[in-house]
Amino acid sequence: MKKYKNLLIIFLCIFFSSCQAEWIMDLEINEDESGKYSISILLDQEAQIFAIETGQTEIGGLESIVESLPEGFGSTVYQKDKMFGIMIRNSFNSIEEFEQQLDILLSGENTALLLLPLQEIKIEKDEKEFKVYGEFSALLNGENITPEAAENLYSGKLMVKAPGRITKPKLDEINNNTIIFTHAGLLEQSFEVQSTTSKINIARILIFSILAIAIYFIGRQAINNK
Repeated sequence: MKKYKNLLIIFLCIFFSSCQAEWIMDLEINEDESGKYSISILLDQEAQIFAIETGQTEIGGLESIVESLPEGFGSTVYQKDKMFGIMIRNSFNSIEEFEQQLDILLSGENTALLLLPLQEIKIEKDEKEFKVYGEFSALLNGENITPEAAENLYSGKLMVKAPGRITKPKLDEINNNTIIFTHAGLLEQSFEVQSTTSKINIARILIFSILAIAIYFIGRQAINNK
């Protein structure tokens, strides 16, 4: 419990002082409901110094999360510019398994911090579409901090790669079938991605094919009648 309280102090340092943090979740879903994901947390040098002063490790106490990871999760400790961080990763064979893995992370006092920016994230699938939706948490106190200052303290990003054709959000250009949501940390923000399944795409192809054949024969019949 003491280790968890020290980690919480570090996150308070990040969210309510001049420390900086970056959170990234990268989620990829396949047509058969399998997929993979990674979650990264990066802390700046000031957060690392704060961690050392409070008895944590040189990467800001994030090693405690790595040490607490359940079996089956991979992890990497890395450096980006002047920030140190960790990345955890896993894969799943079904939506149910994905939800179970997140529940396991949330049940751990240290690993729950990996999902701190997320209030909720859900994946649903029916015959017509995939749907990924949820809410970001409000991490920063908007009464005591300006949006400009918040940008200097924290940045969050959720990347969702879905199968099929992306129908929501409606964007002019979508690279690699991936939608990127940014999280400012001040407010609870909702996010949603919808895409068509292969069944609905096949149905559309069949309909267009039937229409094309019908137009061809109607046109050919009209020419013969002349």
